Amino acid sequence: MRHGAPLSQRYVVPILSFLLGLFFSPFIFSNFQQATGNIEEISIFNKLEVVVDGPDLLVLIVSAPHNAEKRAAIRETWLSSHHSEIRGYFVVGVNGLQQTDKRNLEEEDEEYEDLIFLDISDSYKGLTEKVLRMLEYAHNHFVAKLLMKCDDDTFINTPLLAEEIRKSAYQQQRIYWGFFDGRAPVLKKGKWSEPSYQICDRYVPYALGGGYVISWKLVNFLARSLSDLKVYQNEDVSMGTWLAGIDVVRIHDERFDTEWKSRGCSNNVLVRQNTSPHQMKAFWARITAGKKLCSKEFITRPSYSYNWEVPPSQCCNRRA
Repeated sequence: MRHGAPLSQRYVVPILSFLLGLFFSPFIFSNFQQATGNIEEISIFNKLEVVVDGPDLLVLIVSAPHNAEKRAAIRETWLSSHHSEIRGYFVVGVNGLQQTDKRNLEEEDEEYEDLIFLDISDSYKGLTEKVLRMLEYAHNHFVAKLLMKCDDDTFINTPLLAEEIRKSAYQQQRIYWGFFDGRAPVLKKGKWSEPSYQICDRYVPYALGGGYVISWKLVNFLARSLSDLKVYQNEDVSMGTWLAGIDVVRIHDERFDTEWKSRGCSNNVLVRQNTSPHQMKAFWARITAGKKLCSKEFITRPSYSYNWEVPPSQCCNRRA
């Protein structure tokens, strides 16, 4: 015949368990709250891919430490308005700079609050690395719909561009927008040589680097893939190559005047490279006065529409 459990097991153990539970429950519940709080933080972080309260277009302007005059001209002109739709920052590498130069940049940023400092050496050879790092910075610190990379000699017709980016064509998840080239031969000598580019004897189609736009989903993709991407000499060639195998919508736009030499002056231009501070101020004075961009439209070299239905080597026949 089995006897009942001893008195200590029947009463003392449950009572002790109850008391211990009361004592430790605040700590357990606190840890649970911390754990669920972390889960909530991660969830919110993941939602940063969805654009909330960000500008329509974030413009990151590649600038050299000593190009203060160019930055001043941009602040006085195309970056002086439309901050709700278009927001811009200058990206400067500060590694190896003299203390005086660093101090000048810090004072400039204290005044304007529009500089992004990267801990890299600022040089042409390091330009692709700089673009990658600024994409990583954008991914970590901003949320927007679109990102534009341009140079500090690039003029942007911000009133016209602000209207353009509201259109449905630019609301897609993976757009790559600019003035494309697909027939450029791979250079093996000179400043723009690419000795390690072995994919083809011509560069994969790419948007020229004076100004191009990618959607925020592509910004996130590139930032997360940073350590796996091959860095080529030319940043625009690199961008085209990085996105070659991605499901992107490429938009060739002749209103991007971003070739090595300007094609002239057109009133509907969105982006114009190789523009001096004096030219920027002249363009902006006309726009803000309600006039057309150009005092007189003219063409110095013909443009082309990109033919995506033929091999890249036949893509870009200029108009007569």
